[in-house]
Amino acid sequence: MSEPCFHCQETIPKGFKAELNIGGENRHFCCYGCLAIAETIVTGGLENFYQHRTQASEKPDALNQEQIEELKLYDDPELQAEFTEQQGDSSEAALSIGGITCAACIWLLEKEISRLDGVLQFTVNHTTHKAQLQWKQSQTPLSEVLIAIRKLGYKGFPYDEGLARQFAEKEKKTTIFRIAVAGIASMQNMMFALPLYLGFYSGITSEFVSLFRWVSLVMCLPVVLFSATPFFRAAYRDLKTRNLTMDVPVSIAILGAFFASAWITFVGEASLESDVYFDSVSMFTFFLLLGRFIEMQTRHKHLNSDVEMSRLLPGTALIRTETDTGFSEKSIAAHKLAINDILVVKQGQIIAADGVIIEGRSRVDESALSGEFMPVEKSPGSFVSGGTTNIENSLFIRVTAKPKDSRVSAIIRLLDKAQQSKPKTVVMADKIASFFVARVILVSIAVGLFWFFYDSDRAFPIVLSVLVVTCPCALGLATPTALTCSNLYLRARGFLITRSHALEAMPVVTDIIFDKTGTLTKGKLSLRDLQCFSNMTPERALEIAAALESGSNHPIAQAFKPYFKQSAENIENDIGKGLSGLIQDDNQDHRTFYLGSADFVNLTELDAPSLEAHQGLNLYLTDGKVLFAHFMLNDSLRDDSYEAVQAFKAMGLSLHILSGDQPHSVQAVADELGIDSYQAAQSPEAKLAFVKNLQEQGKQIAMIGDGINDLPVLSGAKLSIAMGDACDITKLNADAILLNGQLKILHEAFLRAGKTRKIIKENMTWALVYNTSMLPLAAAGFVPPYIAALGMSMSSLIVVFNSLRLKR
Repeated sequence: MSEPCFHCQETIPKGFKAELNIGGENRHFCCYGCLAIAETIVTGGLENFYQHRTQASEKPDALNQEQIEELKLYDDPELQAEFTEQQGDSSEAALSIGGITCAACIWLLEKEISRLDGVLQFTVNHTTHKAQLQWKQSQTPLSEVLIAIRKLGYKGFPYDEGLARQFAEKEKKTTIFRIAVAGIASMQNMMFALPLYLGFYSGITSEFVSLFRWVSLVMCLPVVLFSATPFFRAAYRDLKTRNLTMDVPVSIAILGAFFASAWITFVGEASLESDVYFDSVSMFTFFLLLGRFIEMQTRHKHLNSDVEMSRLLPGTALIRTETDTGFSEKSIAAHKLAINDILVVKQGQIIAADGVIIEGRSRVDESALSGEFMPVEKSPGSFVSGGTTNIENSLFIRVTAKPKDSRVSAIIRLLDKAQQSKPKTVVMADKIASFFVARVILVSIAVGLFWFFYDSDRAFPIVLSVLVVTCPCALGLATPTALTCSNLYLRARGFLITRSHALEAMPVVTDIIFDKTGTLTKGKLSLRDLQCFSNMTPERALEIAAALESGSNHPIAQAFKPYFKQSAENIENDIGKGLSGLIQDDNQDHRTFYLGSADFVNLTELDAPSLEAHQGLNLYLTDGKVLFAHFMLNDSLRDDSYEAVQAFKAMGLSLHILSGDQPHSVQAVADELGIDSYQAAQSPEAKLAFVKNLQEQGKQIAMIGDGINDLPVLSGAKLSIAMGDACDITKLNADAILLNGQLKILHEAFLRAGKTRKIIKENMTWALVYNTSMLPLAAAGFVPPYIAALGMSMSSLIVVFNSLRLKR
């Protein structure tokens, strides 16, 4: 029989010769494509790939000139605009990678592609096979990266969400099939094993003993050859890379029990004195797969929720175009929307892109993005996000960002970034598991030697029980399942974690620092109070002020917009001071009114009572002779700011306000909320110095802000949280984002983080206590292998179900 291809393991055609020296040996290949890939790998110093891989690589397709030209089409700027993002002088793109068979493939791709000139970063997600590429177009065109991926034997193309779903569905179906095979084998083997366990009392004959063993062997074969193969592959990979994980003792236990039982079946005597463990092998595999399947379902739900989020934007959009006879409407593909297009969104439709309403009033359901179930009132000038739903009336929206630059897309990119890193607790659990596995193997050897000399007939089943009962599967599941469940819960509530350490940091935070404007307050002026004089009614005073401000985009004008009913003529704007204009009264007479500061209206020279200045912005309405109204405007608190502040105080946290605003405004907010520590007129440098001073005192700081000026202090804090309406660069540099702007959800996130930490401790404590307490019992021979398999599996399931409490 001819030697298989070293790269793809396919049969080498008769008479074909292609070889390459790898690791001091001549390796043979079935085609020049496999040879070329192997040559690329070896010349790049990555020949360890062949030691680490757990499956044969896929046979490459020949990369001809036509395919090269096809890949070069991706260098077209217009085509790239559909799936790339610009970050300064570099570009970012998400790619789907086809042909990956194991972790070694990912290792090879990341090592080789990262070496290309101009490639700043290349990482591949093991679950979705989604790659994040950051590179400089000026140094390396995208086609060269895709060609390099092809030369390694894989296929790279712009990320397809359907592929991620397809991969997850395939993994799910395969795992279910493996579980079904192991489950059926477990039931059947128990049917045949039970008479063997009871045979001593029922006088079963040796012929039946032999028959039952052979049937059990046949039933167990599919379990070992199919259901348990993921454990064997992972163990082989771990041993190759000298990294001990739970798959190593699992594989030793399964293979050891199977081959020992097979040996007894083939050559042993058909008596009840010699035990076989086909039932234990099947049961162990079944429960282990079941536990991992539940964990996988949680992980896939995390994946699918990302895919669902990306599908929030509709595939088509209706836009308004101007013609010679007026306006017309036409449908286009949503991805072709351009900035300043007028988007028409009718009742019940999903908004296709971010934009500003220019016409129409309605309510918009933003629950998909913010977690807020109540629809939000929208009117001309209001911002709307792509992926939200128009509830009532038709809206005309001026597009401010292409769909790929929308808020939804930004969230997805942040999620991808979060999934690339491992939390410290996960790393710690992996290290503990690796340490535990090494000790378990040593203990198993010691126990085996003792029983071999003390009672050799019992040595093997006892060693088998030790290996099975101490498998640290529960320890490995303790942290990731808890973190995943918490992330899912908080995201549904409108709190998006973008960096993995956020949940770990919250429980240890001692001080929370709030920015004022846009964080504790709404970040926009609103009317706090109004005094009227000279028989002027509040309604009429507001109408006049709204008329004068109707042509302005100033934040002051936004406060009067709800009261607009008539227009003013000949409006004059004295920048920074006030406005004047002609307004028609009820008698159809035109009259000049003035709205502005005390200096602008010459307040001291008017016929007006003595007025006390309000903490905030004071505006006065006059006709040049008589004072009609005193408007008091200020940035109003968020509806739940006071409630959240009191809740944080109840948790024993120290609260501070750091703001660049004026002292009187900051003091007013601090007094209203009951926050004793506050600093006003703070520069970004001063804010950072304040945080460092607290950190030198041993404090753990969480910073919550929304502006670019908050970036330095956000980066300096242990935990940084951006508000949902913060600028993009602030959100990109934050550890978490409060999408719906509700501070009570932030408090809930802190509570959830504390509960997550508690659950993780419970999980790890349970796993360690179970393993260490069962070890001496198994070593003493009190735990038969099938009970060990059941106990180990139940231990893992307890951890998973305990973590699932965090989703409630």
